[in-house]
Amino acid sequence: MLASWRQIGEYFNRLAAASPKVRVDTLGTTTQGRPYLLVTISDAANLARRAALMAAQRRLADPRTLEDAEEARLVGSQPTVILITCAIHSTEIASSQMAMELAYRLAADSLLGAALRDVVVLLVPSANPDGVDIVGEWYRSTRGTPYDGSSPPWLYHPYVGHDNNRDWFMLTQVETRLLTRVMYRDWFPEVVYDVHQMGSTGARLFVPPFADPVNPNLDGMLVAGVNLVGAVMAAALGDAGYTGVQHQARFDLWWNGGVRSTPMRHNMIGILSEAASARLASPLCLPDSAVEQPPRGVDYPSPWRGGCWRLRDIVDYELVAALALVRLAASQRAEFVQRFVRLGRRAVEAGRTGPPVAYVIPATQRDAAAGAHLANLLIATGVEVHRARARFAADGRWYDAGSLVIRLDQPFRAHAKDLFDRQAFPDRREYPGGPPIPPYDVAGWTLPLQMGVAVDSIITAFAADLERVDTVAVTPGRVIDDGDVVLLANRTNGEITATWRALAAGGAVAIAPARFSASGREWPAGTLVVRGARMAVETAAREFGFEGVAARAVSLPTGSLVLRHTPRVALYRSWNSSMDEGWTRWVLERLGVPFASVSDSLIRRGDLLRRFDVVILPSESASAIRRGRQPDSLPARFTGGLGAAGGEALRTFLRDGGTVIALDQASRYAIGELGAPGVVVRTTRRGDPSNLSRFSAPGSIFEAVLDRGHPIASGMDTTAAIYFVSSAILDTASGARAIASYPRDRNPLLSGYVEGPEALAGRAALLEAPVGSGRAIMFGFRPQHRGQTHGTFRLLTNAILYGAALAPTSQPSAGRSATGR
Repeated sequence: MLASWRQIGEYFNRLAAASPKVRVDTLGTTTQGRPYLLVTISDAANLARRAALMAAQRRLADPRTLEDAEEARLVGSQPTVILITCAIHSTEIASSQMAMELAYRLAADSLLGAALRDVVVLLVPSANPDGVDIVGEWYRSTRGTPYDGSSPPWLYHPYVGHDNNRDWFMLTQVETRLLTRVMYRDWFPEVVYDVHQMGSTGARLFVPPFADPVNPNLDGMLVAGVNLVGAVMAAALGDAGYTGVQHQARFDLWWNGGVRSTPMRHNMIGILSEAASARLASPLCLPDSAVEQPPRGVDYPSPWRGGCWRLRDIVDYELVAALALVRLAASQRAEFVQRFVRLGRRAVEAGRTGPPVAYVIPATQRDAAAGAHLANLLIATGVEVHRARARFAADGRWYDAGSLVIRLDQPFRAHAKDLFDRQAFPDRREYPGGPPIPPYDVAGWTLPLQMGVAVDSIITAFAADLERVDTVAVTPGRVIDDGDVVLLANRTNGEITATWRALAAGGAVAIAPARFSASGREWPAGTLVVRGARMAVETAAREFGFEGVAARAVSLPTGSLVLRHTPRVALYRSWNSSMDEGWTRWVLERLGVPFASVSDSLIRRGDLLRRFDVVILPSESASAIRRGRQPDSLPARFTGGLGAAGGEALRTFLRDGGTVIALDQASRYAIGELGAPGVVVRTTRRGDPSNLSRFSAPGSIFEAVLDRGHPIASGMDTTAAIYFVSSAILDTASGARAIASYPRDRNPLLSGYVEGPEALAGRAALLEAPVGSGRAIMFGFRPQHRGQTHGTFRLLTNAILYGAALAPTSQPSAGRSATGR
């Protein structure tokens, strides 16, 4: 049985009413409007001085002004603060149920009550309350049917599904932002414990130590603290007779962005447990032949005996681990507090000596809003940001007043450095000369590269007149000169939003295919010329900080593409619960690009061109798009994929003049099923005897060279940093045109890892391929990856504008004038 989110909330409120050790706070509302709960559990006296404890944690987190006497007093009296987060991944449902029993035992058990004098437990019953009900309602509707225990055919977070645990430095989702404030503004816990589940057939529970590699920005003292907690959890489980506990599995200490990994860049011990899953809440009975346990050894000393595995088993393992943490935090209270202070001091000293000693975000940026957004992300995660009051010099370069400075002599240095560093994932092999061992998640994530923000690393100490800022606002932009025709260079994401607002207001937008003169200056190919909606553009300019230039009339170059209506965009939404679809939906909504979500059945019906100009296929494998969920795995309406009928409908759409935009792996479907002229280059990670190129690039940032003569590259620089996630390597075929390609003469890796970069040399990363009267635009990367890649959002939106402008419902102009009438 699964409690709903309403029932879970009611339980905690009743428990708080019955116990002086329990307090329930609603931090805000979720994406779908449910309350996001934080339950604080401690000794009643601690809860009575909650504000004082929070203030003391803030002092401990920043020891720069902490005098020795005050430090000694706090180390001698301050309870350890631990944060336990449950069920961020909602099909990993057990911990949302476990949280109620954990809170009850903490409140009711007299022995644990003694521990609570030295511990404050911050309990999040679910970091994704919407998902508790999304999964719970699906489970209840299918229980006792042939689909009992299946995963729902939609994302269990309304936008990002499993990637809600990849959002902890980008903060795109409201749930992430709510808990981020608890960690870095309110409570500053010494330990963050994130409770998860994994596959069903192997070990019963993973706890640290983690696997290698260790990120170079993590202090060794912090890693030792992680190992201590994991060892105590494992010992408690063994003492209680629980078997199948594993260490040093595939979960590593490299990547940033998770509930347990981002706090580690804030001197907090980050703990992950992963329990074996049942069939949601239904039992799973495994024959011996299906059990795939690791061999017995120091990292797996007591193998599981096999048999049936139930929701109750998962809850029991998780309870033992959580209670072991509480007891450890109580018995070593002073050590946890002292460690937290020392880690902060070591971070400050490392930043003082460098290198680097600081980062500078220059005042002048290609996209001012992106620069401000990057700075605000740092501030929201507790990093101090300063603004220069006057011009200053550092490392031989001059910076204007208004430039932002991130000094690294601060406690959360590791977080800023880890986001701004270019990652170099170590070359680790399964055996000498064998295939590389990939990271658990991604290899590189350098945020300035992804966002297209210029940032300088400062090596030597410098002097500047700085003021600390709590938020960074964009200097309002404007539209200069007179007239109702506005020219936009299309260099910022704000101009994307302005363009769609102008179309919605009844304006027209032209895309210039070549350089031209207007308003006394030269304009590059790709310039957007907006007619009849100056007010909409001006409003966006003030909001996003870009500049437009007005004219009374503009003579457009021959071949200009003109849009007189809002593009009619379809976003394919399969029943495979695609995270890439969710991210695409989220990005388009934030940019103000309207679209319609379309499922398998709607596409199969055909007649697509009557309703749409552009169809976007998010990144899914060709077989997943074609076949969908397997027959008999779900009710029939959710199975079968696009099938033959859907493929034929898309081919007809293309032949008659429509545009299909295929993102990353969907390019394979466009080539193999829709007849787009192009090639996906075959490679192997293991060294195949068929002489395939040996290649591996799991989640890295590459350099691509752009053909700026193509409208899709409008407003871009000559090169772009693109996000490659074991992506499709493309090559041209007859009639296809490469819009972005990898350099021929150098390794394209900017951050992360690549083996065999020669497989990329000169190959395409973005193709336009003609199909009949239409075209397939194929991305061999993720232009909207996890909402992080602000620097390549425009390639996606330019592709939409381009495809819509070429649709049969739009007509290109030939040497015509744009006027405000």
